[in-house]
Amino acid sequence: MEQIFKNKNILISGAGKGIGKEIAIAFAKSGADVVFFDKDKEKVTEVLEEIKKIHTGKKLLAEVFDITRINKIDSFLKKVKAEIGNIDILVNNVGVGLVRKFPHTKEADFDFVFSTGLKGPFFLTQKVTEKMREGGNVIFITSIHAKHPSLDPTYDSSKAAINNLVMNLALELAKRKIRVNAIAPGHIDVEAEKKPRRQGDVPLGKKAGLPQDIANACLFLADHKKARYIIGAVLPVTGGLHIPIAKDIKF
Repeated sequence: MEQIFKNKNILISGAGKGIGKEIAIAFAKSGADVVFFDKDKEKVTEVLEEIKKIHTGKKLLAEVFDITRINKIDSFLKKVKAEIGNIDILVNNVGVGLVRKFPHTKEADFDFVFSTGLKGPFFLTQKVTEKMREGGNVIFITSIHAKHPSLDPTYDSSKAAINNLVMNLALELAKRKIRVNAIAPGHIDVEAEKKPRRQGDVPLGKKAGLPQDIANACLFLADHKKARYIIGAVLPVTGGLHIPIAKDIKF
């Protein structure tokens, strides 16, 4: 793979599995110095060993970190700065959905989802972009359900808030030539490596997407040459599922 991110430092949150893991691997293959974290120690170790096999000669830092611990962000980033340097590309992948309908959602559920999916990424981004250089890049992984409800109201509304945050930050940071965008996945088969599950409501091929599809979209948005004029965008990667009328058409 072309080393288009050589001499770039990237930080990925929630990279212990699935989409976050594939994003970390994709940027490692593209020459970046990679920092990633997850709160699952076992998963962090597994991904670290996998990336080591393809990431020779580059800087690599893997940490066990819980993004809801806002008061620990400064010390975490201090370590990142000492071992890797300032971050050029931040991918806010971490998020959580409890799949609980409105009548069954407790206050603790609400706080957990919003602390993980919105509050933590908000303040991590604030701290990272303080030191980010001109030409830096921030990408949020949001969801199709920010606009298309799934009856999981805490998850859906946290992602809708991310979409609005992306537009705010894009305007705020444009003056420093830092680009902010988002990717909105549809059905992604996080357990599959090559052949995703059948998904009847997806217009394109009647199949779910793969984590690599989201990783490839990240590579595009982070590439200053290819996406230099794109800010405040929410890129749907859904196989057409985001198109409002799609569910009512027989393909």
